[in-house]
Parts: sequence; C-alpha cells; structure tokens
Amino acid sequence: NNQFQQYVSWVRQLGIEEADKVSARPGFSEHQLGTAVDFMSQDSGFDFTSEFDNTIAGQWLKENSYKYGFIQSFPVGKESITGFIDEAWHYRYIGIDNAKKVHDSNLTLIEWLNQK
Repeated sequence: NNQFQQYVSWVRQLGIEEADKVSARPGFSEHQLGTAVDFMSQDSGFDFTSEFDNTIAGQWLKENSYKYGFIQSFPVGKESITGFIDEAWHYRYIGIDNAKKVHDSNLTLIEWLNQK
C-alpha cells in the first residue's frame, strides 16, 4: 500500500514517465522482495539524498557493503543503465559471494544480473 501511495504521488507530481525514474511501480520494488534496505545518517540530515554517498556512513558502505552481501542498487551516473535516478541510500542484499562478484566486476547489479 505504501509503494502504491508513493508511486501515485510521484505520478501526480511528475507524470508517469518521470515517476518511473524515481519510484518503482507497485509490485516491482526491491523492498517488496524483502532484500533491500535504505540507509540515512545524521550527516545526510536523516533524509534520503544523493549526498549520503559523501557522508562517513555512505563512504563506508560504498567501500565495504559487498563484504556483508550488500550492493548499492542505483549508483550515481548509472541512471541510463538502471532506469532510476541514483539512490545513494538504497542497498540490496544478494549474498556475500554474489556481492563480491558484482563489486569486482565494476558492473551495476542489473548489468551483472543480465549477464547471468
């Protein structure tokens, strides 16, 4: 229900085409898989912002999250590949072995999955 409400709100504000870049359609969010988590910190104003990548917590996650099985799903500069604007705060659990493979490949998660 939350995903539906968020998506409808974005559609009202931006239209469908732009809403699809900032919000997953209901039923298609990684959160609905139960494998995604959103992080924020005091340094990012306790808000979901691209600036999270520049915080101490964000930098630590970018450098170490794969060691614990997490990958940033929608990194900055990869919008044309992922289909979404960057979400510095959004990480998906894919297991330690897979996360290391994605990290070492320098591919986005979607690129790596498509190669499989």
